[in-house]
Amino acid sequence: MFALTILGVGAGIRLAQLDEKARIDAATEKKRLAESTISGYGYPILKPDEEFLAKQPPEKKPVPQPAAKPAQPADPDGITAEAYLVGDILSGRIYFEKSPDKVVPFASMSKLITALVATDLYDSAAKITITAEETLVPPDASGLKAGESLTVKELLYPLLMNSSNVAGEALASSSNRMQFLKLMSDYSWELGMPESHLADPTGLSPSNSGTARGFFGMARYLHNKRPDILAITRIATTSIASTTEHSYHLFSSIHPFVDDPGFLGGKTGRTNEALETMLTILKVDEHPTAFIVLRSRNRARDTLILIQKLTGASF
Repeated sequence: MFALTILGVGAGIRLAQLDEKARIDAATEKKRLAESTISGYGYPILKPDEEFLAKQPPEKKPVPQPAAKPAQPADPDGITAEAYLVGDILSGRIYFEKSPDKVVPFASMSKLITALVATDLYDSAAKITITAEETLVPPDASGLKAGESLTVKELLYPLLMNSSNVAGEALASSSNRMQFLKLMSDYSWELGMPESHLADPTGLSPSNSGTARGFFGMARYLHNKRPDILAITRIATTSIASTTEHSYHLFSSIHPFVDDPGFLGGKTGRTNEALETMLTILKVDEHPTAFIVLRSRNRARDTLILIQKLTGASF
């Protein structure tokens, strides 16, 4: 069986820590729900009007309902992702998969295709000025503002590290946005992702969807043909100095495996419709291996379980 050459893979994201975070999140949600009750907002809880209730007609007997379908059995390995795939990048061998052809939203993993199109369409030194309209997207940690001008290469860092929606919109809208989206769709077909649909350059749209098998093709292409894109995704932190055209910016990766020495690259995503998604490429026994999880409730934990399943290692 494979031996994991990256003993540090569990650093900072051990299962116990992930479970503790889940417990804290659950407690916070329970407190929020408790505070959202009528009494929690300071309104009086009214007693029912007994006389009014006495005059009401008797309740109708409930209509029998068909028996509910039995719940889907829990994944025997405890994986929450609705679809996943683990495969060898070089040989194409699939080790494990679940619903690999199920089409689901993949959120900000879309930005990998955005980066491919942008680097082929523009000169890396071309300047792009961010407009006010392009900042009307959910905020991120990049700190990009309207009026700032950055090069295409500089915008790739927040796009792939911070998963910046502003950077995605700026890259797509700097020329012809509709043409850019068409190119994204064309690229997805050429990469072996024929089921994919791309409605925006960020992944905010639930229409941005595809399959785990399709993203395995994307992972193989990035590793074999576009190592420049993967190289950016494995940078933990970088910065650009202040100039007359833009402010100082510090960009930090949000990928949970970025600090692992065997991490070769990847991308995360999260929306209400997509839940949590993630592509992680790790070196396992000198083999670059892709771990793809879609519609996960806990992408980091699911990926760790898949690593453990592949290598027999425990964390």
